Amino acid sequence: MRNTITAFTMLAVAGTAMAHEGDVGLAIIDGRIVTGIVEDGPGGEFVVPGERVFAAEMFDFAGDIYADEPGLFAEPGTFPDSDLGFNFASPVQRWNGAGFERAAQTYTLEFGPLSASSPAAGSAPGFGISVGPAGFDEHYDFFLNDPEPGVYLLAIDLFSNDSSIGAADTTYLVFDWEAAPGEHDAAIEYVEDVIIPAPASLAILGLGGAFAARRRR
Repeated sequence: MRNTITAFTMLAVAGTAMAHEGDVGLAIIDGRIVTGIVEDGPGGEFVVPGERVFAAEMFDFAGDIYADEPGLFAEPGTFPDSDLGFNFASPVQRWNGAGFERAAQTYTLEFGPLSASSPAAGSAPGFGISVGPAGFDEHYDFFLNDPEPGVYLLAIDLFSNDSSIGAADTTYLVFDWEAAPGEHDAAIEYVEDVIIPAPASLAILGLGGAFAARRRR
């Protein structure tokens, strides 16, 4: 594993907030995983299904460009004793001001001793973590490799090894590393308005740059 991130360090950067930031809430609806926003209520945190785009800021920790957001959250009773896994749906994409194109950079995700890196082309396996009926709030460590300032899009497919639970639609994580003001918001809007509604969007993303010609709504 890389440098251990301390609670003190995380508190120092906890003030950054914008639309779409927060954990990926997980629910099971009609036998499949559905993602959504995590909200606070009188009885504690709960999931509002329907969101597939999540954002986070990265920071420099001892030379690593790092984030531990967004996490994965599920209410008690959502999952049985099982493994919750992810796969990389496509290579990392980088915002060019008008759309996304394939990035030279990759992401490495770690969870304890587990580690997986995004592919240079196509899709790639990730790993699974144990979850259960008590609910959970777990966080991967996200590392940007060969970093340059910009906004990066990481697409992952979440699934359960329980055969009775179907996989989620692709989840999109939009990371900001020292991008120009407004670029993060513009990229998030593009994912919401163009990539998610477009058919076969991941296949087009895999070609690198094909979405750059699409106009943002």
